[in-house]
Amino acid sequence: MIWDAAPEQPGGLKRKRFGVPQRVALVVAIVAIAGVIAVVASKKDDKDSAATQSSPVATAETNVGSTSPPVTDPVVPADTTESVPATEATDEPTTVETVPASSSVVAGSPAGLTGDRAHPVPVGAVADLGSGWRMQILNVVLDGAATVAAANPFNDPPPDGSTFTLVTVALGYFGLEDPKLAFEPTISAVGAANVELTGECGIVPQQLDSFKDIFSGGIVIGNICFVTTPQDAASFEVYGSGDSFGGDDVFLDASSPPAGPVPMAGLSGPQPGAAATPGRLAPTPVGTIAAVGTGWSLTVTGAARDITDAVMSDNSFNSPPPDGFRFVGVELTYTYNGEGSASAYAVTAKAVGAANLGLSTDCGVTSGDVDLSADVFSGGSVSGTACFVAPADSLGFVMYATADFGAKSVMFATG
Repeated sequence: MIWDAAPEQPGGLKRKRFGVPQRVALVVAIVAIAGVIAVVASKKDDKDSAATQSSPVATAETNVGSTSPPVTDPVVPADTTESVPATEATDEPTTVETVPASSSVVAGSPAGLTGDRAHPVPVGAVADLGSGWRMQILNVVLDGAATVAAANPFNDPPPDGSTFTLVTVALGYFGLEDPKLAFEPTISAVGAANVELTGECGIVPQQLDSFKDIFSGGIVIGNICFVTTPQDAASFEVYGSGDSFGGDDVFLDASSPPAGPVPMAGLSGPQPGAAATPGRLAPTPVGTIAAVGTGWSLTVTGAARDITDAVMSDNSFNSPPPDGFRFVGVELTYTYNGEGSASAYAVTAKAVGAANLGLSTDCGVTSGDVDLSADVFSGGSVSGTACFVAPADSLGFVMYATADFGAKSVMFATG
């Protein structure tokens, strides 16, 4: 049987805008580190992003097609299409315009608007950031200092005369080159002084997961935070670009919460034309070994199965899966045929399901894990169980793995 799937990182999510060399270096470093620890070290923060929490602001993520509860409290416009509310007469032509569908995005992608500082995308409407990225503001809490303070007792208060403004955003990827990290688009904000606002807010509740893998059609929802003053409220705008190498910024009105929320819809399952789709539709079968780079091969040796009860009995401190989710185990064997010795830490092994989002691996302390730190010499293997947090009504997910940074991942069936 095949299962299906769909799930805070510390510190404010201020998205500092880097020059090209610095940004590329940072992305490479972060992706490399994240890849090395993907199966074993995404514990606490993954749990927070998968869990549904009650808060004055939105949950950290939506899982399209899953049983996870919908976004609460934040409001989204009843109409997120191309229509633009009437504005006061101006001598300047408006720059808010609908970006037509193109061959650079998959079919069914939501239409998006573009806007500049003087004429931002209307509050709550879907913006086209470029390079296949869409963003929508679902809620704005102009004075969110109390909410941030309640999120962590060690958070510092805002500077005198300032507050923390929380913005709930939906960030979706609909381009052809998947998967992508939610980190890739730049997201910033500006207020009355016409200077980029800092995002140093501390631990932000239900923070946008910037390190989530997103396949074409996937959407993540979460909060970003900025340090603002009362004077910023009337002209507060969020702006960003989907082009990691300096594309034009698109500005979104964030001066008030949108009314009548209708969050943009994601797409379910592998999307025609996306880079990862052929592999997802024809993954390496269970029991078949496949090379994943740098001398390593991987085999899914057993079909995915529900291991929720086993995980809960492994350690009394383990938390149960979030409502509507379960722990799913997959039996794996890592084989090394390279020179000298290496450890299976070199292999990045993840999973993706119908919601087109990378699955959380936060199952707590579990028995039978793969020993990723052991030295493995040529011809040797290590085996064990990888655990993923998957929706309880899942229909199927595939694993994807690589040991060669920058190389295309190999897809593996799990049932």
